[in-house]
Amino acid sequence: MPKFSTDNSLLDRFKDINPKEINWFPGHMFKAGKQLQQMLKRVDVVLELRDARIPLASVNLEFEKLLGEKKRLVLFNKTSLAEEETIQDWGRYFKVQGISFIFIDVLEKRGLKKVLPEIRKMMKPRQERFERKGITPPALRLMVIGIPNVGKSSLINGLTRRKATETGPTPGVTRHQEWIVLDRDVELLDTPGILFPKIATLEMGLQLTLTGAIKDEIVGRERIAEYLLSVLQERDASAFFEHYKLDPQHQELEAPQLLEIIGQKRGCLKKGGVDLERASAMLLKDFRSGKLGRISLETLRNS
Repeated sequence: MPKFSTDNSLLDRFKDINPKEINWFPGHMFKAGKQLQQMLKRVDVVLELRDARIPLASVNLEFEKLLGEKKRLVLFNKTSLAEEETIQDWGRYFKVQGISFIFIDVLEKRGLKKVLPEIRKMMKPRQERFERKGITPPALRLMVIGIPNVGKSSLINGLTRRKATETGPTPGVTRHQEWIVLDRDVELLDTPGILFPKIATLEMGLQLTLTGAIKDEIVGRERIAEYLLSVLQERDASAFFEHYKLDPQHQELEAPQLLEIIGQKRGCLKKGGVDLERASAMLLKDFRSGKLGRISLETLRNS
């Protein structure tokens, strides 16, 4: 199975990047964070959406503090892009942690039918208390929370089976808060994701950027593309080699040189040589769409 050279530590070539410079915290998201403190008082259950490829890095640390004892169901999205064995490992881990969770894939429509039944199961004691008093239980109110570009709006659309909110590939595109009726007894508040104001490590910042939670321009597409190639150096790269029709001798190349080869093979050229910006954009698009195979960025071994 083709693998890259692993002579250098994965992060060594990115030491010039300061994690503090990767922070991306638009004003509207800061405002939404303040609003969430008030909205939490009005909901019964929080649907916390995470990226299955980075189940820890996609935790919103600031929101964790606000959540407190509020009921929560964690939904790990984009499972079709993560390695199956790693997903199973994380499932066992979170089960031991006592966390209520479901693995889903919004675009593939996997796991969505489990969400409302699980919520009703979680809230059954509350509903029964109303019924014992002869009172019709009020509608369960839910809130979606997660980092940018993790699939919040797509989740809303999938649960309602209609295009209810604005979606797009740019982090932070959903800006307005509104109640959406999911069923006769369930209402959901769609809220913008909030990225924590401080990124703890360089690796976390790069992972968040690679998965699209942070704009590529913050770090630079070329550097992010090189980081992706560095990640692939440490694992089976068969799908990657096959996709770009790379030769065995390319296995020993460092990330910058390999990026140039890919650009040449795909015709990403400009006057004077390879258009590395264009080649990087293509590589990142292929990764994010799953064309390079299922790739988990966080495993229990490296977390």
